[in-house]
Amino acid sequence: MDSTFFVGSAAFFSAVIIFCGSVWLLLTMLLGPRLAYMVTASITLGFVFILGLVWSYGTPLGPVGDLPEWLPVDIAAVGEPLDFGPAGQYPESPWAAIDPEDTAQTTQAGELGNAATGFLEESLDEIQTFESVKDAVVNGDSVRLLEQGGELYGAVTFDPLEVEDETDPLGLSPDAAPVGQPTVAVMQYDFGNPSKPARQITAGTFLVFVLHLFGLSRSEKKARQKHEANGNGTTRV
Repeated sequence: MDSTFFVGSAAFFSAVIIFCGSVWLLLTMLLGPRLAYMVTASITLGFVFILGLVWSYGTPLGPVGDLPEWLPVDIAAVGEPLDFGPAGQYPESPWAAIDPEDTAQTTQAGELGNAATGFLEESLDEIQTFESVKDAVVNGDSVRLLEQGGELYGAVTFDPLEVEDETDPLGLSPDAAPVGQPTVAVMQYDFGNPSKPARQITAGTFLVFVLHLFGLSRSEKKARQKHEANGNGTTRV
């Protein structure tokens, strides 16, 4: 296991002991150990609960779960069948081109190109359309998205990279030609669940927070009764 985990755990527990423990220690001189614990724990849990609410909505902050990613579906040379029914209509309808005004779509398109490049590299031994992934280039105009059954799919075409003839720097040689076959990759978008850990922390913290509030109420009531019974200004629980 990575030593970073142990270093981080040690830093976390040290912070809890130093900051929360020092507050508890000061409160024990006024309230006694039990009531001081209830006050310190309730305030700490309330603070963590508020942080959890902030982490759970909008841009992921704090603990982050599974991030969105493109997952491989199938890849093949242009003209060959793909193991995905709607791929037969690509790049025509129902496949839709990227809207350059839509920030979400342009971001997904960039991620699709990167993920599909990795998929192509892993599949070269099987499809043999290129000798190397360096021989392929993403055709930006070929990127298409498809929504079907509540799922989002993407497709992109890789064109052969035009290779210059080093013996003909002016590019006049008719022998200079791209190396490889145009290839289509189909991917499925996994929206992930980046807020899951934060929401789990928030739910668990809320439950413990409520229990501590109940315990704080009982401890405070007992302390008040003992204070009234003793008839002095010092409360010990």
